[in-house]
Amino acid sequence: MKYPPTAAQARVTEIFSSLQGEGTHLGEKHLFIRFEECHIHCGYCDELDKGGRVMTQDEVLAEVDRLETIEGPHGFISFTGGEPLLYLEFIKPLAAALREKGFRIYLETNGILWPALKEMIAVVDLVAMDMKPASVTGEPNFDRDHRKFLEIAKSKETFIKIIVCKTLVEKEYLDEIEIVREIAPETPVVLVPLSAEIEGHEDPELMRLLRHLQTAGARRIRDVRIVPRFHKILKIK
Repeated sequence: MKYPPTAAQARVTEIFSSLQGEGTHLGEKHLFIRFEECHIHCGYCDELDKGGRVMTQDEVLAEVDRLETIEGPHGFISFTGGEPLLYLEFIKPLAAALREKGFRIYLETNGILWPALKEMIAVVDLVAMDMKPASVTGEPNFDRDHRKFLEIAKSKETFIKIIVCKTLVEKEYLDEIEIVREIAPETPVVLVPLSAEIEGHEDPELMRLLRHLQTAGARRIRDVRIVPRFHKILKIK
């Protein structure tokens, strides 16, 4: 990492209140803490090169309290990024302190850093886990890590998010569905349409692909959903 965190401080891009735009808690009011860095660089990522600032635990807690007072109550506090699990030394005590205040912790993660999740899982209430098809991200295949990650995550409320664009290789998708079937078949899988030309749900060709993938996935596991990016539709964060 360019700026390794400590237990006392880490680089935070922003802290804000908004509606959850993805996944199984779509539309709930959440408070988001966004961390700066990530160890992979997906081709579609819209958070690359967004700089953060150093914040201490006390500064983060104070800002959470301020936003909760002004804009709360919030259903969850979401650790997002970047990749929050890169900040394990910072977020583990932060999550514990927030839970003592009565907050629930929503961990949004790329589903790769399973050793960090193992350290963190006791203070997490919900895991929003990505699976990353190489044909979509332009990164290597992470299925071995996703398998180990899901083994740990399944002890808590978990859903899996798979970004789908028209470059997706169907075999990669089915391999990831098979991991879910083998390890945690009741886990919801959320397919998110992403188009290079327009917002994903507005792309008819992409939506035909999504419906095909949903059907193929539902033959293997119970719960496969298509969920457009709600925050993009509403033009909010």
